[in-house]
Amino acid sequence: MKIRHLVHSCLLVEMAGRRVLVDPGTFSADAVRTLDDEVLAGVDAVAITHQHPDHLDRGLLDHVLGASAQAVVIAEPETAAQLAESSEDGAAISTERLLPLSAGEAHEFPALDGHEALRIAAAGGQHAIIHPDIPRVGNVGLVLSAGGGPQLGITGDSLEPLQEFHGIDALAFAVVAPWSKMSETIDFLRAVRPRVALPVHDAVASAAGRPIFLRQSGALSPESTEVRDWPEDGIVEL
Repeated sequence: MKIRHLVHSCLLVEMAGRRVLVDPGTFSADAVRTLDDEVLAGVDAVAITHQHPDHLDRGLLDHVLGASAQAVVIAEPETAAQLAESSEDGAAISTERLLPLSAGEAHEFPALDGHEALRIAAAGGQHAIIHPDIPRVGNVGLVLSAGGGPQLGITGDSLEPLQEFHGIDALAFAVVAPWSKMSETIDFLRAVRPRVALPVHDAVASAAGRPIFLRQSGALSPESTEVRDWPEDGIVEL
């Protein structure tokens, strides 16, 4: 499994011979658009945890779907309903390419030669509370797996200690967010105890401030959890 961080919460995951682009939002537009044409053409799925623009840029999604003829969109149901309608920011996604995925459901891609089938499962269901006066939207955590290989969890905008994340091989977690406190982040990591915790949702922090959140997450997480920052090339392999 190869995981590439493309700014903020956007990830390009290569697993079981397939490519999955996760949460291509506004902060990630330049990083995604500068990917090689061959890389974008090989995207099999775009997975979207929720509808907020830092996780979903409609114009960027159109760009990716235009580059990859086979790519489907797997999205949290409220988000999928929005994507089924055209807007000033993007065209409607056809039903053939749009797969709503609710918590408790999963989509499995056919196995490719020499590989296990890729499975994308959804868990959770709601975005973290930003403020009581702001309505909550849907948010699904994702678990990507293939046979008995390493599993990748992706929280989206939630720190709910879902059972699906407990002891998982790798977990992309929101290291900093307008809706969270550092104590909540640490308690979340202590509850789910992933083997490797990968920091995302970090474009909202300054370059000077980001290390504070990362350092505290690493220092106060369980001994069994490695909080691993992204290397210079943004790629982690497991």
